[in-house]
Amino acid sequence: MTRTTCVWAVAAVAAVALMASACAAPKSEEFTQQDGTNIRQKNQEFVQAFNAKDTGKILELYTENSVFMPPNMPIIRGKEALKNFYTDMLNRLGANNLRLDVAEVSGHGPIAYQTGPYELDYKPATGAGRHDRGKYLFVLRNMNGTWRLQYTMWNSDLPVEAARTTD
Repeated sequence: MTRTTCVWAVAAVAAVALMASACAAPKSEEFTQQDGTNIRQKNQEFVQAFNAKDTGKILELYTENSVFMPPNMPIIRGKEALKNFYTDMLNRLGANNLRLDVAEVSGHGPIAYQTGPYELDYKPATGAGRHDRGKYLFVLRNMNGTWRLQYTMWNSDLPVEAARTTD
């Protein structure tokens, strides 16, 4: 093999290798079992903070640009508005005994979701208490290794009138 042929052979192999690497899909971030475990732990922290009426701890679990979609209300954006919502819900409305059952946790890369049924009691200082049940959806974002709630929505399984009057 002549020197020129050898140079051409090496150049051809290098070109094929370069094209193959350029065509390969970028390595995506896997959603691991550990990610699922971390999200389930965040769920427990959220429920504990909610039932302890610890608004500060609840807000630590959210992103700065969180989007909150409660039933029968406009969208709430950002932590300050979320603080007002939770303060009202936990104190004036007397929300307590929250239970979130995690039916599914999945994700891809820095985005994940958690969904399942919930149960919740309302015991305001005045007026009748009520029990609610329904389903929820959290969309979480991994921010520097920590999963935070970015989108939250839920709705009741009870008819509107029953939700207002059921104990």
